[in-house]
Amino acid sequence: MEVSLHLQHKLETKLSLTPYVKQSLEILKYSLEELEHIIREEANANPLIELIEPNSEHLLEMARVPNSQASNYESDALFDPLLHIPQQDSSIEPYLMEQLAVQRRLTKSEREIVLYLIRNLNESGYLDCDMEETAERFRVPIEKCDELISLLQSFEPAGIGARSLRECLQLQAARDGNAPKHTEALILRHLEDLAQGDFQFVADLYGVPKREIENAFSYIKQLNPRPLMAVQSARQELIIPDIIVEEFNGEHIISINDMYLPQISINPHYEELLRITDCGETGTYLKTKLSDAILLMRGIEQRHETLYKVTESILKKQRAFFQKGTKALVPLRLKEIADHVGLHESTVSRTISNKYIRTPKGIFALKTFFIRGVKMHNGEVESPLLIKEKIKAIIDSEDRNKPLSDQKIANLLLAEGIPIARRTVAKYREELSIPQSARRTKK
Repeated sequence: MEVSLHLQHKLETKLSLTPYVKQSLEILKYSLEELEHIIREEANANPLIELIEPNSEHLLEMARVPNSQASNYESDALFDPLLHIPQQDSSIEPYLMEQLAVQRRLTKSEREIVLYLIRNLNESGYLDCDMEETAERFRVPIEKCDELISLLQSFEPAGIGARSLRECLQLQAARDGNAPKHTEALILRHLEDLAQGDFQFVADLYGVPKREIENAFSYIKQLNPRPLMAVQSARQELIIPDIIVEEFNGEHIISINDMYLPQISINPHYEELLRITDCGETGTYLKTKLSDAILLMRGIEQRHETLYKVTESILKKQRAFFQKGTKALVPLRLKEIADHVGLHESTVSRTISNKYIRTPKGIFALKTFFIRGVKMHNGEVESPLLIKEKIKAIIDSEDRNKPLSDQKIANLLLAEGIPIARRTVAKYREELSIPQSARRTKK
């Protein structure tokens, strides 16, 4: 067998990101608080960077505590606080990543999806992303996403990755071999009945003594509705908005909030030293640090420009929001904004991640403005918020002696050209805090 060595030319195209682009994309994903931390870290490591501290006189005035956020929505009954909780401290990621690392049978693609799910958990541990969009993003069947959500939900703490309070409690009960009988069924079907103290009503349905239902309810009350509290202490944070929108003469003016950030300047002593030391190790070191400082400043500037463009595009699409609040939000997807501003969809995703906007209607997460709609028979896309209004109107006008079931409500909506499943009606009804038909019967 003859062995020979030879050279071979091979042409191929590769996408290469410049240090500036890499720095800009990295900075873009940071919230205002995170960016402030990064700037201070860079200043500590780079002697050429000098910081001019911000005037903190008005910072507390523009910040609001998350728990009081719902007051900004006034009479907007469709506000769902679970969808507007700030994301958890990033320290939870390593804890979950350790559990992901031991899942040896996962493919690289599956690991990327689970990591994406982990990064879309809010501070309570609830999963806050649309499964259809996730499946489309990773080009996998939605069944694969459901399978990987189940995997995430098997991690510690129990209840992690739930998509609702019911699912969170049910996941915890399912793991506990000592949970009282019927606990999971009670969580999924009768939380409202139990909360109202209708123990005898539920006991009759299951043919068990009232005391058994009372014991199950006592157990349920001990479950943790915020599973991440088991691994990190809850802390009150101030929300500092990244964007501020103000109304002036009927126009809405967008400004990027940089009042919280220290300003970056170059230390004049080292700048002068660089002029006279243009070679050698010292010169090379100073040039590298100057380049790092310039990259940081340009990255922050690029972040602000991108954030402004994306916000401007969002508000153009959601113009009615300023008149009617969140109930007037129309279906909107990342791709629409990406196409409108000429950016990649992943860049828009980075831009809105963990960012907040202060408007005349209150402080909102930028993700609030992205709603997946329901496609009607005429081809138009209807907002879930408006569908919830229709469900509420149907229930408000029903015969209290014969309240409508979820299936009958779904049939009425179908007659209006809105194809919606019974389980979706049940989901929206629960989000509106409207009890089941059996509990709406006039007494």
